[in-house]
Amino acid sequence: MSKVCENETTTNTTKTNQTQEVYQGCYQDAPPPSRDFDVLAIENSKIPIVCFKKCRSLGYAYAGLEAGFACFCGSRFGRYGKAPDNDCNTICDGDRTVVCGGPWRNSVYKLI
Repeated sequence: MSKVCENETTTNTTKTNQTQEVYQGCYQDAPPPSRDFDVLAIENSKIPIVCFKKCRSLGYAYAGLEAGFACFCGSRFGRYGKAPDNDCNTICDGDRTVVCGGPWRNSVYKLI
């Protein structure tokens, strides 16, 4: 099932001002320097929509939310493989309706 954030809530399809974020799944991460995503865009990103906007502004196609507060951006993801969806079980600090990954797990969204 696809998850999308619409107006800061999780639904099956996300649309925000002509943009859309489509949930790709839960993916494993690793400690630096070998992170799954290209860049840590915001270290204390408590609201998913802020992460999505930042990744778009940097020109990336994907956003990864990790551990409830970290925002990663990248052009690709998945080098460490998919994780079970229930591994991404940390609620976002700033939006309690959205799951923001988990320990060494990214909730990955495609930015459309």
